[in-house]
Amino acid sequence: WGLGYRSGLSDSMGAPRWRLRGAARGRTLAPGSASVRLERTLPSRVSRGGGSEASSVTTLSRATANARSSWAPRRGRTFRARASSSPARSGEESVSSVVAGMFASPLAFGVAGIPLVLATSAAFAVTRQVLPFTFASLALASVLVIVWLNVTNDVFDSETGVDSEKVESVVNRTGQKGALFWVATFLLACGLSIFAAVVAIKGQLAAGAMLLGSVAIGYVYQGPPFRLSYKGVGEVLCFFAFGPLATNAFFLLQSGLRLPCLVEHPVALASSVLLGLTTSAILLNSHYHQVDTDRATGKVSPCVRFGTRAVSGPWS
Repeated sequence: WGLGYRSGLSDSMGAPRWRLRGAARGRTLAPGSASVRLERTLPSRVSRGGGSEASSVTTLSRATANARSSWAPRRGRTFRARASSSPARSGEESVSSVVAGMFASPLAFGVAGIPLVLATSAAFAVTRQVLPFTFASLALASVLVIVWLNVTNDVFDSETGVDSEKVESVVNRTGQKGALFWVATFLLACGLSIFAAVVAIKGQLAAGAMLLGSVAIGYVYQGPPFRLSYKGVGEVLCFFAFGPLATNAFFLLQSGLRLPCLVEHPVALASSVLLGLTTSAILLNSHYHQVDTDRATGKVSPCVRFGTRAVSGPWS
């Protein structure tokens, strides 16, 4: 521990000063035994002419999460507070605003759009044509499915406790797990309906099966009773879902070619493999900062199974 921070005190505004100190400076604290002192210095008199400054000190002693804390100012006022392991923002936001924000997020459009843009580029290289209506329909369906995937991942993770300290979790932000699940299910139904309509119009049953397989992988990745990401195979699933399955399905729908043409025109297949590897590498890097949480909740990510140094390989 031995952490410390002190902000400057404004003579004109009377701003408070904060100081955080570890009770056992210089040694490792075992979980559950840490005692942290947070001191807040409140100015009671500030001299405009360079006089002395008197202050009262309020000390907060906090042992562990869910333990009672007490405020004991020297001026005689006493407060009682309860520390909680749940994030401070829990339950403050509405489901509609959180889900709407996910639609506006560049991340959702990036994850949903990259396989489609790559597949459309490959289709243009082969057929020299782009189908705008098909592209727009597939883009809308992809965004709907990605938002479903992101929301349900947080919902399912909340059941295992792996996201208990994750402030950006939509469950922690809203506190309405049930409502989030049903909203996400509705979005999935809308996305699948659009996919099905495009597949039926194009007569591309193989592409439809590939898209359905990609969505199914998205569920078994986190969804019960499978939770395959907890068994250390999430990167493999991610490779196939975003790479060979989704990208090649979009290629067939955009080009109008049939499944055997993937061998005749390997540009799409090769591109899908590169995209799958890139996506899996990004997912792998997301495990480094949560090794302790994953281990505590039984999630055997590659970093937990092999260690961060081994996963990093020659760059460690």
